[in-house]
Amino acid sequence: MRICSFASGSSGNCYYIGTEKTNILIDAGISGKRIIEGLKEKVGISGKELDGIFVTHEHIDHIQSLGVLARRFKTPLYATRGTWEGMKNKLGRVDSDLCNTLHSKGSLEMGDINIEWFPTSHDANEPVGFLLENENKYVGLATDTGMINKRMVNALFNIDALFLEANHDEKMLLSGSYPTYLKKRIRSSKGHLSNVAAGQALLELVNVKTKSVFLAHLSQENNLPSLALKTVKDILNEHKIDCTFDLQVAPRSQASTCIKI
Repeated sequence: MRICSFASGSSGNCYYIGTEKTNILIDAGISGKRIIEGLKEKVGISGKELDGIFVTHEHIDHIQSLGVLARRFKTPLYATRGTWEGMKNKLGRVDSDLCNTLHSKGSLEMGDINIEWFPTSHDANEPVGFLLENENKYVGLATDTGMINKRMVNALFNIDALFLEANHDEKMLLSGSYPTYLKKRIRSSKGHLSNVAAGQALLELVNVKTKSVFLAHLSQENNLPSLALKTVKDILNEHKIDCTFDLQVAPRSQASTCIKI
């Protein structure tokens, strides 16, 4: 499978996962122009070759160009019932034939990729994360979640590649300019994972099959890529987890290198 992050952060999120036969986006929270450019430059395909876009939740940094892409390329969209309810007035007119509803958890096949989804913990209507599989290679995504529960661990344990939220550094958040209510929201079980929480989650997730971990959805105000990496590495080292896998940060505002697993 091919994997690429086109953007990851509070200003926009979009991830590509695909094979030679099937091309999927998770979220479309940046401009359609940037997504089309990313597909062409990083993956070598056009927008009309997209087979589907799967949506984690209805916040604007995840759905900005969803309606645009659906109208332009007739790309099918997939989201939970709660997510559809939350974004029904945000997309503009979209052909109902392109709108597909996911139950709160389940799976489907799209081309040669099997896609599973599972509930996450965020202040959205019905948010989910995703696990995609092709030829026994697995890619998972869990961002915009205030906690990692046992169901998520079961889904994401020992997979080949993982996008995992490392949104904020606790000290930066608490000493920063955000109002108290927003700090409380971010730190809650319905908010976002901190760097420490991400590191602790990885203790339960990484194993011999793990090849790549992307720390994702970093806050521009309350985190630094170097700090996120150091915090997570320190936790793994403290627990004697051998970091033989590639650990990197998914860039906030530019596309990452497209990797193959």
